[in-house]
This record gives sequence, C-alpha cells and structure tokens, in this order.
Amino acid sequence: MSHSPGPDGQVPHALDEVNDRIRHLMTEPVGTARAEEYRRLLSLWSLLSREDVTKAA
Repeated sequence: MSHSPGPDGQVPHALDEVNDRIRHLMTEPVGTARAEEYRRLLSLWSLLSREDVTKAA
C-alpha cells in the first residue's frame, strides 16, 4: 500500500514494515487465515497512518 511521507519526508518505519507484511501476505494462498490476517494488517495500517494526519481547521 502506498503512503505519503511524513513531514520529514520519511515513511514511518512501523508503517513501512506493515506494508512489507501485506505485500508478502498477498503471495500466500487465498483462504480464511489469509483474509483474517489481511484484515488485521489493514486495521494496523489504518491506525499507524492516522498518526501523521493533520486535522483541518
């Protein structure tokens, strides 16, 4: 999954790691376990990517 770099131009390390885990997971056979892990990783990705969102005025 793509993600915009933070203010310092870097993608947070934890978010980069989750992206790598998602990419690897997509090479695994389709099944219930893969779907559950994908859902868990997407939830984690969402939490991590919110950290650098600036609220509008």
